[in-house]
Amino acid sequence: MLEEFELQPLVIHVWRINLELDQAICQEMVQFLDDQELTRANRYRHMQARQQFIAGRAQLRQILGAFINTPASQIQFDTGQYGKPRLAGTECDQGLVFNLSHSGNMGLVAVAADCALGVDIEKVNSRHNLQALAERCFAQSELDNWSASHPGQQAPLFYNYWCAKEAFLKATGRGLALGMQQCSVDIEQCCFLSLPELYHVSEWQLFSLPVRYSYRAYIATNLLNARLIDHNIWTPLS
Repeated sequence: MLEEFELQPLVIHVWRINLELDQAICQEMVQFLDDQELTRANRYRHMQARQQFIAGRAQLRQILGAFINTPASQIQFDTGQYGKPRLAGTECDQGLVFNLSHSGNMGLVAVAADCALGVDIEKVNSRHNLQALAERCFAQSELDNWSASHPGQQAPLFYNYWCAKEAFLKATGRGLALGMQQCSVDIEQCCFLSLPELYHVSEWQLFSLPVRYSYRAYIATNLLNARLIDHNIWTPLS
């Protein structure tokens, strides 16, 4: 039986979703996707990536359906000016808002009301070009802090910065066009120190989410004084 949830003022609901589901379950979940999502799924060459996409979209639909009392397969989406997805029939950052992120075999879904909302989850990866990425995407204070950190901590710290910035950029709907260097973060205090022009740090809130050690996850929102309800893992429905 589908559990029902209710939107509340100043409340953000968040779930982690498992993207490594049995092939049989993924096949059942295909029924929830629309033609556009199926087209996107079929673009993935590798079966694992295709199944992870299907699992993410289907579980997002199930979560949204639990809020709007609508079967997952009947939910319709629209996109904003810069491509940020929203429910069809709603305006940007109005009514039920949501955001989805995935990395590796984990996903993250957040739902709230009447706000800008962005989530990002990243799997920590000690890739060889972290230095170049940090120099291009970090504010000077972040770069100094990152460069001074212990070599064994540089990869996790890099993804803390990256993930927090990405959550904000996704919340605005404008993505990397705003410039990552224009968004700086205090990781220890979990807050923004500076934001791109037209955005003010006093109007934004940042949350760090507990996830597996090899992942980092953040939520950014302009819903001040928001309370986070962490539902942990979503149980997929077939």
